[in-house]
Amino acid sequence: MAGISTRRSPDSPDAAAFQVHLDRGRLWLAILIPIVLLASVALVRGGALGGRSLGTPFGAGAAANLSPAELTAAAADKLEAATAKGGTGYTFEIVQTSTMVARPGGPLIPVPDPVTRGTLRMADRYFLNAVIEQGVVRPDGFWSQMRAGPAEGAKPDWASARILFEALVRDDTRFRDDGDGWYEAAALPGIGLDPETAALLPDLLRGATTALDLPAGDTRVDPDAARTIGAEAKVADIPGVVAADGAAFTRLTAPLVYGFDAAGRLVSVTVSALNTNMTDFDLVIETSIVLAYDGVAGLPEPKPARSADGSN
Repeated sequence: MAGISTRRSPDSPDAAAFQVHLDRGRLWLAILIPIVLLASVALVRGGALGGRSLGTPFGAGAAANLSPAELTAAAADKLEAATAKGGTGYTFEIVQTSTMVARPGGPLIPVPDPVTRGTLRMADRYFLNAVIEQGVVRPDGFWSQMRAGPAEGAKPDWASARILFEALVRDDTRFRDDGDGWYEAAALPGIGLDPETAALLPDLLRGATTALDLPAGDTRVDPDAARTIGAEAKVADIPGVVAADGAAFTRLTAPLVYGFDAAGRLVSVTVSALNTNMTDFDLVIETSIVLAYDGVAGLPEPKPARSADGSN
């Protein structure tokens, strides 16, 4: 994809799983599932997608007069058309942050000291990490690139942050790159949107039968959208929001929030969830997905390929 570096740090992580163990004030972090499972998604606007076009004036089309359920159904049709044969596809940006939160009446969180690896202090909240992802969904496939996310409160660096993983579906073949070249793989890394979750977005919208417009003063309103709607959802309808293949350890904790542009297209999805792999504390996952429909680039080639010894 034009303008995106594919260079990585040689020590880019590729772990199989993540789990948190606590032992009387010591915090042990062992990477056991893909690093993406650490993540929870923070709300970020702009970035590599730039500003979002709101399409035609909202009042100029029928969407302004649609009920929330009618609007989500119409947006589902538009999303399907964008990814059907002859469609132009869409781009996406995702920022995911993970935050550990102590439960009411439960133990405090032992915050690790980055130097001594002991306990720095005890707290009721601890920002764990962030991961960002950008990519394209097209009629002919899917591509995504994950990078290390920013510190809490900082803006993501879409151009030079360390690349963690890439995923590609092209010519009906699935590829991934963990830092040492592309290779065919059934399991692809991802947060927020993987190929399967992207394919389910239209059904997710059509299932938003409890959708309601959010009032202007609601803090969840997407400031860049022409209309913002909240609706209940099931994990099965957005299974990769915490991580690819992560439905088993995902629990949604609030209605999903959808933003729509003036043309009635879906432009944002914000999700609050828990990663239930953590048992002593809550691992809070806040996910924001931003979509854009202009200037969608083609899919990259799966090159360079990973060599037999794991190098490119």
